Amino acid sequence: MHKKSFAIVMIVVTLFLAFMLGYSIPPYIHAGVFSEREEKGVAVEIDQNMEQYYQDLYSGGEEE
Repeated sequence: MHKKSFAIVMIVVTLFLAFMLGYSIPPYIHAGVFSEREEKGVAVEIDQNMEQYYQDLYSGGEEE
């Protein structure tokens, strides 16, 4: 009986670890951690409207 319950526990732990790895590895692949790219990370492009939005957020509390 003990061998059967140990096998069930090992299966549950293995499935949980596989599930967690499935969610943690794709962001690293997207960021280029596991690739041959020189520059690691994800390129972020901020246009002029977005830059102005963040500047307005930053200066919004100072004008009161």
